[in-house]
Amino acid sequence: MKEDVAVKVLSKNLVLNVDILQCIKRGSAEIMFASDKGVMIYDNISEAYMMNIEDKEIAKTMINQIPQEAQIIVTHQEQYCELLIKKFKFKDKMICSNSVYTKDVPMEVSKASPEIRLLNRDYIGFVMEHYSKKDLCNAEYIGERIDAGVIYGAFIDGELGGFIGGHEEGSIGMLEVLPKFRRRKIATHLIVKAVNEMLKKGLYAYGQIEEGNEASTKLQKGLGFEISKEKIYWLFK
Repeated sequence: MKEDVAVKVLSKNLVLNVDILQCIKRGSAEIMFASDKGVMIYDNISEAYMMNIEDKEIAKTMINQIPQEAQIIVTHQEQYCELLIKKFKFKDKMICSNSVYTKDVPMEVSKASPEIRLLNRDYIGFVMEHYSKKDLCNAEYIGERIDAGVIYGAFIDGELGGFIGGHEEGSIGMLEVLPKFRRRKIATHLIVKAVNEMLKKGLYAYGQIEEGNEASTKLQKGLGFEISKEKIYWLFK
């Protein structure tokens, strides 16, 4: 069975391949290719093609299965980036590391944690105003994520001081803390909430750290996350 082969191969390096494994685990992945030489899926929620390739000849076979109109491809090997960019005319690239909470037990919730609750559509404008990566999304996307029940806000004395969310492909992200509330461990409290909610759903608790973001790397390492040594390459049109 394709799924069994894919999971077996990808699990050899869970931290690198957690993004593909997440889609398989939640049942949103169409497995397009699976062998001991590589795995490729299409995720029906994010509409992204994701691949981990160990063989150049297999790479050609896999890439030829991707339709020309593909909008997002995620590859775990840098050596195929230029080929993919040229073939599919991608304009943007984002390089990340996977960050995975690999423990089975939930993270401890501090008594000092602020009130953290799901945000509703009334907060779309707030999120768009304060999200530092809003160039990668729009208000419609934020609304969809709110409707999916995966964006949480931290309220301090009734004021929204920060938020965190879950992206379409299954990663934890959108972490932002407003300047006036920084240095109060609000980011830590939000990460704990997001991780524990993912674990409740039986999913992997992972995020992706953009290359060069040393602050996020330090924070997540301090919370017990494992960071992939290899990079993940997002290609966009």
